[in-house]
Amino acid sequence: MSRRNNKKFVMHPRNVLRTAPDYTKLAIKYKDFRQVCQLELNGKVSINFRNERTLRELTKMLLLEYFGLHVDFAPGSLVPTLALRLNYILWLEDLLAPLKLAAVNGIDIGCGSSCIYSLLAAKKNQWKMLALESKRENIEFARENVKRNELQHLVEVFEQPDKQSIFKSFFESSSALAKEQFHFCLCNPPFFDSNAKNPFDANTRNPERRPAPNNVRTGTDEELTCAGGEVSFVQRIVDESEAYKERVLIFTSMLGVKANVPKILGYLRERQISNVCTTEFHQGHTTRWAVAWSFQQTSLQIDTAK
Repeated sequence: MSRRNNKKFVMHPRNVLRTAPDYTKLAIKYKDFRQVCQLELNGKVSINFRNERTLRELTKMLLLEYFGLHVDFAPGSLVPTLALRLNYILWLEDLLAPLKLAAVNGIDIGCGSSCIYSLLAAKKNQWKMLALESKRENIEFARENVKRNELQHLVEVFEQPDKQSIFKSFFESSSALAKEQFHFCLCNPPFFDSNAKNPFDANTRNPERRPAPNNVRTGTDEELTCAGGEVSFVQRIVDESEAYKERVLIFTSMLGVKANVPKILGYLRERQISNVCTTEFHQGHTTRWAVAWSFQQTSLQIDTAK
């Protein structure tokens, strides 16, 4: 789908943030959020999305207001954008809907300190989630977030001892979950190429067609970069998916650069993986893409009319 004729792109139709929150009312309700807001002359509050502390308090407030989730983040770690994470979860709901599953098991690759995908999936849908993470501080915060929200029965945070392995360490572990079948995996891969001379200076958007993002970039180098960037990371998921095609029904990953979508689709074709679909996530000035593939007979086509 191309962005032409100034067509308005909107969030997923079931995204609760499709209608902009009333920040003035929320600032009155939540003290910590109120402290990072700016009061305008008209009496309304505005948000400085380019301030990291503001983004943290905003995300914490929205998670509490809409989902009753109490979440904290490791210092300097990635602050997730809730609207985008919700779009991803809702897309997974659409992919899984035709299967009419009584219970769903999912894998979150690289859960970060917030563990936001697993918490949302568990709280919203009662999905049982395996959250994979390799960074020690992120693991500690993720486990505390799970415990704080009393979701230990639905979310397990697994420490990956081998950063080069995505699935192997877990499936060969003694975890009780390692014996179960999983219906999907999701991933927000490291965006930038750590091998680049200036990895954070890469120009990935056409300013005439995609305005600059409002939000300040957050996250540690380990969370944001890897050798080869997101293409190499997702290719690793594809490689390992062939070894565990009987254990995971639908493999998915998000992509931050539109030009990388055909690269991943081409890699899947090289591997003769034909059961594939893609989508776009729209939220404000930010667009993200996602790809899904499966080795099973389940259809990955979604009725977009719903």
